[in-house]
Amino acid sequence: MSQIKAYLYSKSDNYPDTKSDFAFLQEVFNKANIETVRVQSLPKTDKAIVVICGGDFYTKEHVIDNELSKIDRVMLFVTSNETGQFQDSQISHKDIKFWMQYPFLKHEKHNKFPLGAPEFLKTNLPEYAEKEYDVFYSGQINHGRRKELAEVLPTIDNCVFNLTDGFMKGFEPKEYYQKFIKSRIAPAPAGNVTIDSFRFYEAIELLCLPIGDIKNAIEEDFDFWDFVFDGRIDIAKTNNWNELPKIVDNLLSDYPQNMHLLVSWWIKFKRDFAIKIVREYNEL
Repeated sequence: MSQIKAYLYSKSDNYPDTKSDFAFLQEVFNKANIETVRVQSLPKTDKAIVVICGGDFYTKEHVIDNELSKIDRVMLFVTSNETGQFQDSQISHKDIKFWMQYPFLKHEKHNKFPLGAPEFLKTNLPEYAEKEYDVFYSGQINHGRRKELAEVLPTIDNCVFNLTDGFMKGFEPKEYYQKFIKSRIAPAPAGNVTIDSFRFYEAIELLCLPIGDIKNAIEEDFDFWDFVFDGRIDIAKTNNWNELPKIVDNLLSDYPQNMHLLVSWWIKFKRDFAIKIVREYNEL
């Protein structure tokens, strides 16, 4: 059997694998022995995996729709679509399965997958260190959810925090990850548009327990974690960061057993996700 290919489609040099949010897919493609191929024109074939940066095709859905018509059966992975603007309803293909990163409620009928940790975690991966800090947060304070968190962080014992006014304005990556791996718990407040964030998965990869937000940046309640993982993830979550001291105490009472269980679950999730992709491709 020939190796499965995933076609990374773009009309410019802005291919999906140039974005930080492609790292999760790259990892599972590697696990599944799926070759990634950059293309500016899709091949004519009976079935294929195609990956696009959804945001790049907002208002240009007709372009990808026309390209997809060359393929009889399609698995379309939509990445880099944080604002959810890509209009999947504009795709007319009759035999297509969507896989959505940054899923919103309107994507409920589609396959969903998480943001994952960024590629630069691998290039800045710290040596393992003994845990020193109970809580760690370094990030920008740019909306209400993060402001609420910022107000309570100084009340937490053995907490290291660094509050900034912009993305990537905090610690240098190596120092950031070094402090992360020395920590037990990491609050993961909502991102600017979607609740999902690199921080959540960086925590798990660095043997740290994330606390997931279940309210977005405009104060709408949404249990994103149950939605994207179909209720199969057991984590601490909150819609009120004033609860942080109590949540931290509860997590520390069962640490590190709870951390080991979550890390094991994440490893299995990535493995199972790779298997699912191959199985569904073979069933096309």
